[in-house]
Amino acid sequence: MIQKLAALAVIALVPGTGWSSGAVVLTTLDGSHSVSGELLSFDGEYFRVETEFGALTLDRGDVSCDGPGCPEPEALVAHARVGGPADMIHLLMPPLLESFARRQGLSYHRIFTSDETVTWELTETSTSRLVARIEGAVAPEEDVLTQLASRDTDLSLGRKEAGKSVDQDVIALDALVPVVSLDNPRAMVTLEQFRGLLTGDIDNWEELDGPDMPVDLHLPEGRDVTRALARVFPGLRAGSATRHRDKKLLATAVASSSSALGLVPLSRLGNTVPLVISGSCGLASPATRGTVKAEDYPLTQPLFLHRNGARQPRIVRDFIAYVRSHEAQPVIQAAGFVDQGIGFIPFDRQGDRLANAVLTAGDDQERMQEIQRMIATLMLGERLTLTFRFRDGSSELDPQSASNVRRLADAIWRGEFDGKELVFVGFTDGDGPAEGNQRLSMRRARAVRQAVGAFTGDSPVKLEVDGYGEILPMACDDTAWGRQVNRRVEVWLRGPTP
Repeated sequence: MIQKLAALAVIALVPGTGWSSGAVVLTTLDGSHSVSGELLSFDGEYFRVETEFGALTLDRGDVSCDGPGCPEPEALVAHARVGGPADMIHLLMPPLLESFARRQGLSYHRIFTSDETVTWELTETSTSRLVARIEGAVAPEEDVLTQLASRDTDLSLGRKEAGKSVDQDVIALDALVPVVSLDNPRAMVTLEQFRGLLTGDIDNWEELDGPDMPVDLHLPEGRDVTRALARVFPGLRAGSATRHRDKKLLATAVASSSSALGLVPLSRLGNTVPLVISGSCGLASPATRGTVKAEDYPLTQPLFLHRNGARQPRIVRDFIAYVRSHEAQPVIQAAGFVDQGIGFIPFDRQGDRLANAVLTAGDDQERMQEIQRMIATLMLGERLTLTFRFRDGSSELDPQSASNVRRLADAIWRGEFDGKELVFVGFTDGDGPAEGNQRLSMRRARAVRQAVGAFTGDSPVKLEVDGYGEILPMACDDTAWGRQVNRRVEVWLRGPTP
Protein backbone atom coordinates (compact mmCIF):
# COMPACT_ATOMS: atom_id res chain seq x y z
CA MET A 1 0.00 0.00 0.00
CA ILE A 2 2.84 2.38 0.79
CA GLN A 3 4.27 1.93 -2.71
CA LYS A 4 0.87 2.44 -4.32
CA LEU A 5 0.24 5.67 -2.45
CA ALA A 6 3.77 6.89 -2.93
CA ALA A 7 3.26 6.55 -6.67
CA LEU A 8 0.29 8.89 -6.38
CA ALA A 9 2.04 11.38 -4.15
CA VAL A 10 3.39 14.64 -5.48
CA ILE A 11 6.89 15.57 -4.32
CA ALA A 12 6.37 19.33 -4.43
CA LEU A 13 4.38 20.66 -1.49
CA VAL A 14 1.16 22.38 -2.43
CA PRO A 15 0.14 25.48 -0.48
CA GLY A 16 -3.13 25.27 1.38
CA THR A 17 -6.26 27.27 0.77
CA GLY A 18 -7.62 27.57 4.30
CA TRP A 19 -9.59 24.35 4.52
CA SER A 20 -10.41 23.32 8.07
CA SER A 21 -8.43 20.34 9.23
CA GLY A 22 -10.24 17.09 9.95
CA ALA A 23 -10.06 13.34 9.61
CA VAL A 24 -10.27 11.95 6.07
CA VAL A 25 -9.92 8.61 4.33
CA LEU A 26 -8.51 8.78 0.82
CA THR A 27 -9.17 5.67 -1.29
CA THR A 28 -7.78 4.82 -4.72
CA LEU A 29 -10.47 4.77 -7.38
CA ASP A 30 -10.29 1.01 -7.82
CA GLY A 31 -10.90 0.62 -4.06
CA SER A 32 -7.75 -1.45 -3.55
CA HIS A 33 -5.87 0.90 -1.19
CA SER A 34 -6.71 3.65 1.25
CA VAL A 35 -4.95 5.91 3.71
CA SER A 36 -6.34 7.88 6.61
CA GLY A 37 -5.11 10.96 8.36
CA GLU A 38 -5.62 14.63 9.10
CA LEU A 39 -6.38 16.87 6.12
CA LEU A 40 -3.80 19.66 6.15
CA SER A 41 -4.91 21.46 2.99
CA PHE A 42 -6.82 21.13 -0.27
CA ASP A 43 -6.20 23.60 -3.11
CA GLY A 44 -8.90 22.34 -5.45
CA GLU A 45 -6.56 19.84 -7.08
CA TYR A 46 -4.37 18.20 -4.43
CA PHE A 47 -5.02 16.82 -0.93
CA ARG A 48 -2.23 17.19 1.61
CA VAL A 49 -2.74 14.75 4.46
CA GLU A 50 -0.75 14.00 7.61
CA THR A 51 -0.64 10.19 7.76
CA GLU A 52 1.24 7.48 9.60
CA PHE A 53 3.66 7.54 6.67
CA GLY A 54 4.24 11.29 7.01
CA ALA A 55 2.71 14.12 4.98
CA LEU A 56 1.44 12.94 1.59
CA THR A 57 0.19 15.12 -1.28
CA LEU A 58 -2.28 13.27 -3.51
CA ASP A 59 -3.98 14.21 -6.75
CA ARG A 60 -7.73 14.43 -6.23
CA GLY A 61 -8.20 12.69 -9.58
CA ASP A 62 -6.61 9.53 -8.17
CA VAL A 63 -8.61 9.15 -4.96
CA SER A 64 -12.03 9.55 -3.40
CA CYS A 65 -12.46 11.31 -0.06
CA ASP A 66 -14.56 10.24 2.92
CA GLY A 67 -14.77 11.66 6.41
CA PRO A 68 -15.69 14.88 8.25
CA GLY A 69 -12.60 16.69 6.97
CA CYS A 70 -13.45 16.27 3.28
CA PRO A 71 -14.20 19.43 1.28
CA GLU A 72 -17.75 20.13 0.12
CA PRO A 73 -18.74 17.98 -2.90
CA GLU A 74 -18.78 20.98 -5.26
CA ALA A 75 -15.14 21.69 -4.43
CA LEU A 76 -14.24 18.22 -5.73
CA VAL A 77 -15.80 18.82 -9.15
CA ALA A 78 -13.24 19.53 -11.88
CA HIS A 79 -13.98 22.73 -13.81
CA ALA A 80 -12.72 23.94 -17.18
CA ARG A 81 -13.77 26.62 -19.66
CA VAL A 82 -13.29 26.12 -23.41
CA GLY A 83 -13.60 28.73 -26.17
CA GLY A 84 -13.58 28.17 -29.90
CA PRO A 85 -15.42 28.54 -33.22
CA ALA A 86 -18.90 27.07 -33.55
CA ASP A 87 -17.94 24.01 -35.57
CA MET A 88 -15.30 22.92 -33.05
CA ILE A 89 -17.48 23.66 -30.00
CA HIS A 90 -20.68 22.08 -31.34
CA LEU A 91 -19.39 19.42 -33.77
CA LEU A 92 -15.99 18.28 -32.52
CA MET A 93 -16.01 18.62 -28.73
CA PRO A 94 -19.25 16.68 -27.98
CA PRO A 95 -18.26 13.35 -29.58
CA LEU A 96 -14.73 13.61 -28.16
CA LEU A 97 -16.04 14.23 -24.64
CA GLU A 98 -18.69 11.54 -24.96
CA SER A 99 -16.20 8.89 -26.15
CA PHE A 100 -13.70 9.96 -23.47
CA ALA A 101 -16.37 9.65 -20.76
CA ARG A 102 -17.31 6.19 -21.99
CA ARG A 103 -13.68 5.07 -21.82
CA GLN A 104 -13.46 6.43 -18.26
CA GLY A 105 -16.63 4.63 -17.17
CA LEU A 106 -18.48 7.95 -16.77
CA SER A 107 -21.82 9.24 -17.98
CA TYR A 108 -21.93 12.20 -20.37
CA HIS A 109 -24.54 14.97 -20.37
CA ARG A 110 -24.76 17.99 -22.69
CA ILE A 111 -26.73 21.04 -21.54
CA PHE A 112 -27.35 23.90 -23.97
CA THR A 113 -27.45 27.16 -22.04
CA SER A 114 -27.81 29.39 -25.14
CA ASP A 115 -27.13 29.27 -28.90
CA GLU A 116 -23.46 29.99 -28.21
CA THR A 117 -22.83 28.40 -24.83
CA VAL A 118 -23.00 24.81 -23.67
CA THR A 119 -22.13 22.87 -20.54
CA TRP A 120 -20.85 19.30 -20.55
CA GLU A 121 -21.09 17.27 -17.35
CA LEU A 122 -19.33 13.99 -16.58
CA THR A 123 -20.75 11.92 -13.74
CA GLU A 124 -20.04 8.60 -12.09
CA THR A 125 -22.39 6.07 -13.63
CA SER A 126 -23.07 4.15 -10.42
CA THR A 127 -23.55 7.07 -8.01
CA SER A 128 -24.44 9.98 -10.34
CA ARG A 129 -21.76 11.99 -8.52
CA LEU A 130 -20.66 14.96 -10.62
CA VAL A 131 -16.99 14.55 -11.57
CA ALA A 132 -16.39 17.36 -14.06
CA ARG A 133 -18.21 20.38 -15.44
CA ILE A 134 -16.81 21.86 -18.65
CA GLU A 135 -18.26 25.05 -20.08
CA GLY A 136 -17.97 25.73 -23.81
CA ALA A 137 -18.49 29.09 -25.47
CA VAL A 138 -18.49 29.98 -29.16
CA ALA A 139 -16.05 32.76 -30.00
CA PRO A 140 -14.57 34.19 -33.22
CA GLU A 141 -11.28 32.61 -34.30
CA GLU A 142 -9.40 35.86 -33.68
CA ASP A 143 -10.63 36.09 -30.05
CA VAL A 144 -9.98 32.61 -28.65
CA LEU A 145 -6.26 33.10 -28.00
CA THR A 146 -6.88 36.50 -26.40
CA GLN A 147 -9.40 34.89 -24.04
CA LEU A 148 -6.87 32.19 -23.16
CA ALA A 149 -4.14 34.75 -22.46
CA SER A 150 -6.44 36.73 -20.17
CA ARG A 151 -7.41 33.50 -18.35
CA ASP A 152 -11.06 33.90 -19.35
CA THR A 153 -10.79 30.34 -20.67
CA ASP A 154 -8.64 27.38 -19.66
CA LEU A 155 -8.49 25.78 -23.11
CA SER A 156 -9.07 27.15 -26.59
CA LEU A 157 -9.80 25.60 -29.95
CA GLY A 158 -9.03 27.21 -33.27
CA ARG A 159 -7.23 27.30 -36.58
CA LYS A 160 -4.62 29.88 -35.60
CA GLU A 161 -1.19 28.84 -34.36
CA ALA A 162 -0.27 30.32 -30.97
CA GLY A 163 3.03 31.76 -29.83
CA LYS A 164 5.73 29.72 -28.14
CA SER A 165 4.45 30.63 -24.66
CA VAL A 166 1.27 28.62 -25.23
CA ASP A 167 1.14 24.83 -25.20
CA GLN A 168 -0.66 23.57 -28.27
CA ASP A 169 -1.40 20.38 -30.18
CA VAL A 170 -2.79 19.77 -33.64
CA ILE A 171 -5.81 17.59 -32.83
CA ALA A 172 -7.54 17.47 -36.23
CA LEU A 173 -7.32 18.84 -39.75
CA ASP A 174 -9.66 20.64 -42.11
CA ALA A 175 -9.34 22.44 -45.43
CA LEU A 176 -10.98 25.24 -47.35
CA VAL A 177 -12.45 23.95 -50.61
CA PRO A 178 -13.78 25.89 -53.63
CA VAL A 179 -17.27 24.58 -54.38
CA VAL A 180 -20.06 25.05 -56.91
CA SER A 181 -23.58 23.70 -57.30
CA LEU A 182 -24.56 20.48 -59.05
CA ASP A 183 -25.83 22.62 -61.95
CA ASN A 184 -22.42 24.17 -62.60
CA PRO A 185 -20.48 22.08 -65.16
CA ARG A 186 -17.07 23.30 -63.99
CA ALA A 187 -14.91 20.52 -62.45
CA MET A 188 -11.42 22.04 -62.25
CA VAL A 189 -9.70 25.42 -62.02
CA THR A 190 -6.04 26.35 -62.08
CA LEU A 191 -4.54 28.27 -59.18
CA GLU A 192 -4.43 31.42 -61.30
CA GLN A 193 -8.06 31.00 -62.38
CA PHE A 194 -9.02 30.49 -58.74
CA ARG A 195 -7.18 33.69 -57.81
CA GLY A 196 -9.06 35.54 -60.55
CA LEU A 197 -12.39 34.22 -59.30
CA LEU A 198 -11.59 35.35 -55.77
CA THR A 199 -10.40 38.84 -56.72
CA GLY A 200 -13.19 39.47 -59.24
CA ASP A 201 -10.82 39.64 -62.22
CA ILE A 202 -12.85 36.70 -63.54
CA ASP A 203 -16.46 37.74 -62.94
CA ASN A 204 -18.34 35.60 -65.47
CA TRP A 205 -18.26 31.83 -65.89
CA GLU A 206 -18.15 32.38 -69.65
CA GLU A 207 -14.47 33.39 -69.25
CA LEU A 208 -13.81 29.79 -68.13
CA ASP A 209 -15.74 28.28 -71.08
CA GLY A 210 -18.86 27.99 -68.96
CA PRO A 211 -22.34 29.46 -69.37
CA ASP A 212 -22.83 33.21 -69.63
CA MET A 213 -23.65 34.07 -66.03
CA PRO A 214 -21.94 36.26 -63.42
CA VAL A 215 -19.83 34.67 -60.71
CA ASP A 216 -21.70 34.92 -57.41
CA LEU A 217 -18.95 34.67 -54.76
CA HIS A 218 -19.69 33.41 -51.23
CA LEU A 219 -16.98 33.44 -48.54
CA PRO A 220 -16.93 32.65 -44.82
CA GLU A 221 -16.21 35.32 -42.25
CA GLY A 222 -13.03 35.16 -40.18
CA ARG A 223 -9.37 35.94 -40.33
CA ASP A 224 -8.53 32.24 -40.53
CA VAL A 225 -9.86 32.32 -44.10
CA THR A 226 -7.69 35.33 -44.93
CA ARG A 227 -4.63 33.60 -43.44
CA ALA A 228 -5.25 30.37 -45.36
CA LEU A 229 -5.66 32.22 -48.67
CA ALA A 230 -2.59 34.37 -48.01
CA ARG A 231 -0.40 31.27 -47.73
CA VAL A 232 -1.26 30.40 -51.31
CA PHE A 233 -1.92 33.88 -52.73
CA PRO A 234 0.27 36.44 -50.91
CA GLY A 235 -1.33 39.88 -50.88
CA LEU A 236 -4.70 38.60 -52.13
CA ARG A 237 -7.67 40.92 -51.73
CA ALA A 238 -10.99 39.21 -52.30
CA GLY A 239 -13.50 41.00 -54.50
CA SER A 240 -17.16 41.60 -53.84
CA ALA A 241 -18.59 38.61 -51.97
CA THR A 242 -21.44 37.60 -49.71
CA ARG A 243 -19.93 36.81 -46.31
CA HIS A 244 -21.37 34.09 -44.09
CA ARG A 245 -20.84 33.50 -40.40
CA ASP A 246 -22.54 30.10 -40.60
CA LYS A 247 -20.56 27.81 -42.93
CA LYS A 248 -23.45 25.36 -43.25
CA LEU A 249 -25.68 28.15 -44.57
CA LEU A 250 -22.88 29.17 -46.94
CA ALA A 251 -22.82 25.67 -48.44
CA THR A 252 -26.62 25.70 -48.73
CA ALA A 253 -26.52 29.05 -50.57
CA VAL A 254 -23.96 27.76 -53.08
CA ALA A 255 -25.80 24.47 -53.63
CA SER A 256 -28.98 26.37 -54.56
CA SER A 257 -27.38 28.69 -57.15
CA SER A 258 -25.84 27.57 -60.46
CA SER A 259 -23.80 30.79 -60.69
CA ALA A 260 -22.34 30.60 -57.18
CA LEU A 261 -18.75 29.91 -56.18
CA GLY A 262 -18.12 29.27 -52.49
CA LEU A 263 -15.27 28.50 -50.16
CA VAL A 264 -16.26 26.07 -47.41
CA PRO A 265 -14.47 23.73 -45.00
CA LEU A 266 -14.06 20.14 -46.17
CA SER A 267 -16.07 19.19 -43.07
CA ARG A 268 -19.06 21.29 -44.25
CA LEU A 269 -19.41 20.50 -47.99
CA GLY A 270 -23.13 19.74 -47.77
CA ASN A 271 -24.65 19.28 -51.25
CA THR A 272 -22.00 21.29 -53.06
CA VAL A 273 -19.49 19.96 -55.60
CA PRO A 274 -15.77 20.54 -54.89
CA LEU A 275 -13.59 22.04 -57.61
CA VAL A 276 -10.20 20.41 -58.17
CA ILE A 277 -7.30 22.88 -58.13
CA SER A 278 -4.59 22.29 -60.74
CA GLY A 279 -1.33 23.95 -61.66
CA SER A 280 -0.04 25.19 -64.99
CA CYS A 281 2.18 22.09 -65.27
CA GLY A 282 -0.85 19.79 -65.08
CA LEU A 283 -0.47 18.49 -61.52
CA ALA A 284 -3.82 18.57 -59.73
CA SER A 285 -4.58 18.91 -56.01
CA PRO A 286 -8.01 17.47 -55.13
CA ALA A 287 -9.26 18.00 -51.58
CA THR A 288 -9.39 14.51 -50.05
CA ARG A 289 -8.68 13.15 -46.59
CA GLY A 290 -5.40 11.75 -47.88
CA THR A 291 -4.16 14.98 -49.49
CA VAL A 292 -5.15 17.00 -46.42
CA LYS A 293 -3.40 14.59 -44.04
CA ALA A 294 -0.24 14.79 -46.15
CA GLU A 295 -0.49 18.61 -46.54
CA ASP A 296 -0.49 18.05 -50.30
CA TYR A 297 -3.63 20.19 -50.66
CA PRO A 298 -2.95 23.96 -50.76
CA LEU A 299 -5.65 25.17 -48.34
CA THR A 300 -5.12 22.67 -45.52
CA GLN A 301 -5.93 24.02 -42.03
CA PRO A 302 -4.61 22.43 -38.81
CA LEU A 303 -7.05 22.60 -35.88
CA PHE A 304 -5.33 23.41 -32.59
CA LEU A 305 -6.04 22.73 -28.95
CA HIS A 306 -4.31 25.47 -26.91
CA ARG A 307 -3.62 25.76 -23.20
CA ASN A 308 -1.54 28.31 -21.34
CA GLY A 309 0.46 25.90 -19.17
CA ALA A 310 -1.56 26.47 -16.01
CA ARG A 311 -2.18 23.33 -13.99
CA GLN A 312 -5.34 21.60 -15.16
CA PRO A 313 -7.49 19.15 -13.15
CA ARG A 314 -6.50 15.54 -13.59
CA ILE A 315 -9.55 14.61 -15.65
CA VAL A 316 -8.91 17.54 -18.01
CA ARG A 317 -5.30 16.43 -18.43
CA ASP A 318 -6.54 12.92 -19.19
CA PHE A 319 -8.96 14.32 -21.77
CA ILE A 320 -6.17 16.26 -23.49
CA ALA A 321 -4.05 13.09 -23.61
CA TYR A 322 -6.99 11.19 -25.10
CA VAL A 323 -7.61 13.81 -27.81
CA ARG A 324 -3.95 13.54 -28.83
CA SER A 325 -4.05 9.74 -28.95
CA HIS A 326 -4.67 7.34 -31.83
CA GLU A 327 -7.82 6.12 -30.05
CA ALA A 328 -9.51 9.49 -30.69
CA GLN A 329 -8.87 9.52 -34.45
CA PRO A 330 -11.97 7.50 -35.51
CA VAL A 331 -14.11 9.86 -33.41
CA ILE A 332 -12.61 12.90 -35.15
CA GLN A 333 -13.26 11.34 -38.56
CA ALA A 334 -16.85 10.45 -37.65
CA ALA A 335 -17.41 14.10 -36.63
CA GLY A 336 -16.62 15.15 -40.22
CA PHE A 337 -13.09 16.42 -39.71
CA VAL A 338 -9.88 14.94 -41.07
CA ASP A 339 -8.22 12.78 -38.46
CA GLN A 340 -4.49 12.22 -38.12
CA GLY A 341 -4.59 8.45 -38.09
CA ILE A 342 -1.79 7.03 -40.22
CA GLY A 343 -3.02 5.87 -43.61
CA PHE A 344 -1.26 4.28 -46.55
CA ILE A 345 -1.03 5.31 -50.22
CA PRO A 346 -0.01 2.41 -52.52
CA PHE A 347 2.73 2.94 -55.06
CA ASP A 348 0.32 2.37 -57.94
CA ARG A 349 -1.52 5.56 -56.92
CA GLN A 350 1.55 7.66 -57.69
CA GLY A 351 0.93 7.48 -61.45
CA ASP A 352 0.35 11.19 -62.13
CA ARG A 353 3.45 12.20 -60.21
CA LEU A 354 5.61 9.56 -61.88
CA ALA A 355 4.33 10.47 -65.34
CA ASN A 356 5.11 14.13 -64.69
CA ALA A 357 8.61 13.20 -63.45
CA VAL A 358 9.33 11.21 -66.63
CA LEU A 359 7.98 13.96 -68.90
CA THR A 360 9.98 16.59 -67.05
CA ALA A 361 13.19 14.56 -67.38
CA GLY A 362 13.02 14.62 -71.19
CA ASP A 363 16.37 13.59 -72.66
CA ASP A 364 18.28 14.09 -69.40
CA GLN A 365 19.78 10.63 -68.90
CA GLU A 366 21.12 11.31 -65.40
CA ARG A 367 17.69 12.47 -64.28
CA MET A 368 16.06 9.39 -65.83
CA GLN A 369 18.52 7.14 -64.02
CA GLU A 370 17.61 8.83 -60.74
CA ILE A 371 13.90 8.32 -61.48
CA GLN A 372 14.57 4.64 -62.16
CA ARG A 373 16.50 4.36 -58.90
CA MET A 374 13.59 5.94 -57.04
CA ILE A 375 11.05 3.60 -58.63
CA ALA A 376 13.18 0.56 -57.79
CA THR A 377 13.44 1.76 -54.17
CA LEU A 378 9.78 2.61 -53.60
CA MET A 379 7.75 0.34 -55.91
CA LEU A 380 7.37 -2.42 -53.31
CA GLY A 381 6.39 0.02 -50.56
CA GLU A 382 3.50 2.20 -49.45
CA ARG A 383 3.60 5.90 -48.70
CA LEU A 384 2.37 6.91 -45.24
CA THR A 385 -0.06 9.83 -45.12
CA LEU A 386 2.30 11.55 -42.67
CA THR A 387 4.43 14.09 -44.51
CA PHE A 388 7.00 16.39 -42.96
CA ARG A 389 7.38 19.97 -44.10
CA PHE A 390 9.31 22.94 -42.79
CA ARG A 391 8.41 26.52 -41.99
CA ASP A 392 9.19 29.02 -44.73
CA GLY A 393 12.93 29.70 -44.87
CA SER A 394 13.58 27.54 -41.80
CA SER A 395 14.81 24.09 -40.80
CA GLU A 396 12.05 23.99 -38.13
CA LEU A 397 9.13 21.66 -38.77
CA ASP A 398 5.72 23.28 -39.22
CA PRO A 399 3.06 22.56 -36.54
CA GLN A 400 1.38 19.68 -38.35
CA SER A 401 4.75 18.03 -39.03
CA ALA A 402 5.88 18.48 -35.42
CA SER A 403 2.68 16.68 -34.39
CA ASN A 404 3.47 13.95 -36.93
CA VAL A 405 6.81 13.24 -35.23
CA ARG A 406 5.02 12.20 -32.05
CA ARG A 407 2.29 10.30 -33.89
CA LEU A 408 4.79 8.27 -35.91
CA ALA A 409 6.90 7.56 -32.82
CA ASP A 410 3.77 6.41 -30.93
CA ALA A 411 2.84 4.08 -33.78
CA ILE A 412 6.35 2.60 -33.78
CA TRP A 413 6.12 1.99 -30.04
CA ARG A 414 2.73 0.32 -30.47
CA GLY A 415 4.39 -2.18 -32.80
CA GLU A 416 2.47 -1.18 -35.93
CA PHE A 417 5.59 -1.47 -38.10
CA ASP A 418 7.41 -4.34 -36.41
CA GLY A 419 9.35 -6.51 -38.86
CA LYS A 420 9.38 -3.77 -41.52
CA GLU A 421 11.40 -0.67 -42.25
CA LEU A 422 10.50 2.98 -42.63
CA VAL A 423 12.30 5.04 -45.25
CA PHE A 424 12.40 8.84 -44.84
CA VAL A 425 12.54 10.16 -48.41
CA GLY A 426 13.51 13.79 -48.96
CA PHE A 427 12.50 16.00 -51.89
CA THR A 428 13.12 19.64 -52.85
CA ASP A 429 11.68 22.19 -55.23
CA GLY A 430 13.25 22.78 -58.62
CA ASP A 431 15.37 25.81 -57.69
CA GLY A 432 19.12 25.32 -57.82
CA PRO A 433 21.36 22.65 -59.36
CA ALA A 434 20.21 19.02 -59.26
CA GLU A 435 23.28 17.80 -57.37
CA GLY A 436 22.82 20.37 -54.60
CA ASN A 437 19.09 19.58 -54.35
CA GLN A 438 19.85 15.89 -53.95
CA ARG A 439 22.20 16.61 -51.04
CA LEU A 440 19.63 18.98 -49.49
CA SER A 441 16.89 16.35 -49.73
CA MET A 442 19.13 13.86 -47.91
CA ARG A 443 19.86 16.36 -45.13
CA ARG A 444 16.15 16.95 -44.60
CA ALA A 445 15.44 13.23 -44.53
CA ARG A 446 18.17 12.68 -41.93
CA ALA A 447 16.83 15.55 -39.82
CA VAL A 448 13.34 14.02 -39.68
CA ARG A 449 14.70 10.53 -38.97
CA GLN A 450 16.73 11.98 -36.11
CA ALA A 451 13.64 13.75 -34.70
CA VAL A 452 11.58 10.54 -34.78
CA GLY A 453 14.48 8.41 -33.54
CA ALA A 454 14.87 10.63 -30.50
CA PHE A 455 11.45 9.35 -29.33
CA THR A 456 11.79 5.71 -30.36
CA GLY A 457 15.28 4.80 -29.13
CA ASP A 458 16.14 1.15 -29.76
CA SER A 459 12.92 0.16 -31.51
CA PRO A 460 12.75 -2.97 -33.66
CA VAL A 461 11.83 -0.87 -36.71
CA LYS A 462 14.67 0.02 -39.04
CA LEU A 463 14.74 3.72 -39.99
CA GLU A 464 16.41 4.46 -43.34
CA VAL A 465 16.88 7.65 -45.38
CA ASP A 466 17.04 8.53 -49.07
CA GLY A 467 16.76 11.68 -51.13
CA TYR A 468 15.82 12.47 -54.72
CA GLY A 469 16.04 16.24 -55.01
CA GLU A 470 13.43 17.81 -57.28
CA ILE A 471 12.55 14.84 -59.49
CA LEU A 472 9.07 14.06 -58.02
CA PRO A 473 7.12 17.30 -57.50
CA MET A 474 3.74 17.35 -55.75
CA ALA A 475 2.80 20.70 -57.32
CA CYS A 476 4.02 23.08 -59.98
CA ASP A 477 7.12 25.12 -59.13
CA ASP A 478 5.76 28.32 -60.68
CA THR A 479 4.08 29.47 -57.44
CA ALA A 480 5.45 30.04 -53.95
CA TRP A 481 2.96 27.51 -52.57
CA GLY A 482 3.99 24.93 -55.17
CA ARG A 483 7.66 25.27 -54.23
CA GLN A 484 6.80 25.07 -50.54
CA VAL A 485 4.77 21.88 -50.91
CA ASN A 486 7.54 20.27 -52.97
CA ARG A 487 10.04 20.76 -50.12
CA ARG A 488 9.07 17.74 -48.05
CA VAL A 489 10.06 14.46 -46.45
CA GLU A 490 7.78 11.52 -47.17
CA VAL A 491 7.73 8.28 -45.18
CA TRP A 492 7.56 4.96 -47.01
CA LEU A 493 6.87 1.58 -45.44
CA ARG A 494 8.70 -1.41 -46.88
CA GLY A 495 8.89 -5.06 -45.99
CA PRO A 496 12.06 -6.39 -44.36
CA THR A 497 15.11 -6.46 -46.60
CA PRO A 498 16.38 -9.99 -47.33
